[in-house]
Amino acid sequence: MVSHQWRRFAFFSKEVVKDDNGEKWAGLQGIDITCTASGRGKLLVGDSKGNLHCISQDMKVEVKPMYITRLTHLVQIPKAKQNIVVTVGEDEPAHPILRVWNITNKLADSGCVRYVDLTTLSKTNVSVNVTCIVVSDNMSNMAIGLADGTVWLFYKHDITREQRYKEIHSDKAAITGLAFNKEVALFVATETAVHSYKRVSDANPIQTFLSSEGCGLGLSLLTDHHQYHQFLIAPKNKFLFFTVDDPGNNLPMDGTRSHIAWYRGCLVSVSFARRTMLKQDSICDLTIYDMSNKFIGFTGTFPPVKALLVEWGSLFVIGKNNEIYKLNEKGIQEKIDILKRKCLYDDAIQLAKNNQDDHMNLIKAHGDHLASKGDHDGAISKYIGTIGHVEPSYVIRKFLDARRIHNLTQYLEALHEANVANQDHTTLLLNCYTKLKNVQKLEQFIRSDGQLNFDVETAIKVCRQATYFDDAAYLAEKFNQYDWYVHIQIEDKHDYRTALAYINQLPSLEKKKENVKTFGKQLMDHLPEEMTEFLIELCGDLEDPPPPEEFIPLFVNRNECLILFLEAIVARQPDSSSQVYNALLELYLRDSQKEEFREQRTAQVVEMLQSDTARYDPDHALLLMQLYRLQPGIVILCEKRGLYQHVLDCYCENNEYKSIMDLCWRRGGEEASLWVQALRYFAVREDEESRGHVTEILQYIEQKNLLPPLMVVKALSENAKTPISVLMNYITRHIAIEEEQTSENEVLIKKYSEEAAKMREEIKKLKTEPVIFQTNKCTQCVKKLNLPAVHLLCKHSWHQQCFEELADLEEDCPVCSQDNRQTLEHLKSLDQIENLDQQFFRSVENAPDPFTAVADFFAKGVYNKPVVIDGEKKAKLQVTRSRPRVAREEVSAPGARARSQAVLREAVVFDNSPPQGLPFSDPVSNNPFATTPDADTNNPFASDDNPFSGGDTNPFAADPDDNNNPFGSDSEGQSPIQFVS
Repeated sequence: MVSHQWRRFAFFSKEVVKDDNGEKWAGLQGIDITCTASGRGKLLVGDSKGNLHCISQDMKVEVKPMYITRLTHLVQIPKAKQNIVVTVGEDEPAHPILRVWNITNKLADSGCVRYVDLTTLSKTNVSVNVTCIVVSDNMSNMAIGLADGTVWLFYKHDITREQRYKEIHSDKAAITGLAFNKEVALFVATETAVHSYKRVSDANPIQTFLSSEGCGLGLSLLTDHHQYHQFLIAPKNKFLFFTVDDPGNNLPMDGTRSHIAWYRGCLVSVSFARRTMLKQDSICDLTIYDMSNKFIGFTGTFPPVKALLVEWGSLFVIGKNNEIYKLNEKGIQEKIDILKRKCLYDDAIQLAKNNQDDHMNLIKAHGDHLASKGDHDGAISKYIGTIGHVEPSYVIRKFLDARRIHNLTQYLEALHEANVANQDHTTLLLNCYTKLKNVQKLEQFIRSDGQLNFDVETAIKVCRQATYFDDAAYLAEKFNQYDWYVHIQIEDKHDYRTALAYINQLPSLEKKKENVKTFGKQLMDHLPEEMTEFLIELCGDLEDPPPPEEFIPLFVNRNECLILFLEAIVARQPDSSSQVYNALLELYLRDSQKEEFREQRTAQVVEMLQSDTARYDPDHALLLMQLYRLQPGIVILCEKRGLYQHVLDCYCENNEYKSIMDLCWRRGGEEASLWVQALRYFAVREDEESRGHVTEILQYIEQKNLLPPLMVVKALSENAKTPISVLMNYITRHIAIEEEQTSENEVLIKKYSEEAAKMREEIKKLKTEPVIFQTNKCTQCVKKLNLPAVHLLCKHSWHQQCFEELADLEEDCPVCSQDNRQTLEHLKSLDQIENLDQQFFRSVENAPDPFTAVADFFAKGVYNKPVVIDGEKKAKLQVTRSRPRVAREEVSAPGARARSQAVLREAVVFDNSPPQGLPFSDPVSNNPFATTPDADTNNPFASDDNPFSGGDTNPFAADPDDNNNPFGSDSEGQSPIQFVS
């Protein structure tokens, strides 16, 4: 029997439930227990008086009457959303009633949500005897088994509501067990058979006969996921397991059971004790079978058992006198420790696996145990099972002895098969093959066609160290280790041609570049021509070629090859970078220093410099030209950069007269200083050709007025041998021009003096004579001028109403005010700029950092160009200088005294700036009225008599005494203004 074959362990502790005083708990004393159930943190007990006893975890008991006579069946539904309990009992003898209860936290407040009189369901209208009841987890189906072999099925809707019912099974033997699995298939156990029903809600459920053996009442159950939710019955001396369609397994077990239960993957069995051993009739054996791990976790004796309940992680046993025993399962680690102490590592490992616990440490401990006993082969098999969880170095250290090299090799091979080997493991395995002289294994390991299970790079390194260059090259080529293959061909086998051919056929441009940068110098030293052609193809034939300048360092001491390379690149890619052109230009210049290449290279340099497509750096090229003293190149570059002075210096240095004059005629219009520089150059020359060029240059300077005569004389005087005939014509013509200009200035002086006298006369008339207004139309509305009217000295007349509507101020003419305002603002800005100039110089002198002060004033706009007012009336501007007046006429109502009042509103002043077109408007030096450091005698407006100088004779100057002002206030006398009707 299996019970004799399975090992027995004490994995449960037994204790009697006690009260707070330490006495045996007596909460159920004197109760005739008829049914039990558990779930949702409660133990439910029904008695023969129809009461339900609800026991909490602290062993407190609540009692609620459910039936009048007795309570026979209890079903707790643990997975329901609400705490639903289904009961069957009797309010009258032999009259069973089904009730569905919603149990609340307080049992007394719980209510019945459904009531079914089972007697009324009987077709024979006789009393029914309920033997068992089951409810599906989703509460959609409920089955009731009867003693007459009938099974009623309630379906459709929740059990808390009214449901349909039907008779799903009928048999002669009494129903002893019912169960619903996860798919809501119904298992039916009788005293003589086991059946299953699928699709129980259909009109014709699918019935399957599973066994001709039945079981007693209460000796069937549904297992959990540990046993795949199978239906289990316990006939004599065996356990039978069933699925919906399969009879399942037969597990022989001695004994006759009175109760069975399922607890955490374990089968709890209560059987009668054998009289031959205990000689007692009132003793039962309770055995707990661990069905997953195939051992017995507990065996103990109890008084006759009334019920088995599972709750709060413990197993409760209700004894004969209603005492309760509690069985607590030991923790998984405690169980494993017990097995380890007994050296039952296989059982410990199996137990840890079934409980999803870490079992690798147990396998490792098992390996250590076997190694300590000298079973190295067994130990290595256990260590191989820990790969990926136990550090390989822990195992390797145990087998470093030369006598254990076979075991070490076996472990290292397993590491590589698991793809967890590192470089050191690969190295060690290859060394093991070498020491064992197992060439076949070595070849098999390296040249295996199967899945890669080692680090290729490490294997290549080991083969190279062992001088297995062919094997190393094979690995590198097979596994696309491009860099290693090139390394091996160049550094180990010195096969440069093969290496270059391999680089040329690499699929990736980046790989080609990397290998060329790494080994390009060695390949260039041994295969210069082939390497040059390869680089030309690499940089020229691809859609996205690499930058050629990256490969220039490879051509050290290979100038001829580098010239070929760069010329090919420039021919194929005219838009190459400046580095390419600069390098090629420098190579040409180097070769130009050699006699045999001078003419050819010089022509190539000039051609490149004159090319419009060459992208050389002009600054770098100019530096190279000066370094190698190539004058044609210097001239070309300087002319391209506009450095004509530098070009002229080159011509002067080589005394190239014709080139100097050609440059002056070509570029002298853009840069006039070339003529001056050429004059100074030819002035110090003593040959006749130079003097001819001097005469030609002087004619151009005189024509364009490039230099003052004194500077020309000074330049020519540097050569004492220069004849006066060279300057004679130039000086004569200039003196004639000066005399003509002097005559013109004298005429202008006379003209301006006459105009000044005329202005003085006009001012005098304004001071002494009245102003006559003859305007008879309003300037605004162009209607006839009626009184009251406003007359202004600017000769504009207005209706008083029109004037008041348009004028911003009483003293401003609406027509002239805009020009006057602009003029005033302009004068004000000039005064501000003058003040800022003074402040600027003071700040620069006193500032610790003058540059900071200058920057601040630039930011303030000190040197911004002032706004110049332009217009045709610049000779006479209307501005306010003193209290202006306006002439006004007023006429009162009829009968009133007419009165006239004249008020001068505006004065007439003159702007110091001349009108456009006058000779002195030009700010050049030929202005005869410009201020000179010599004297003011020639300026007719510099004297104190100048009416515009702001002196005492200025009739418009501010005077605190208005007695002399003919345009003073009208209270001082009669206005000289006359009105003409």
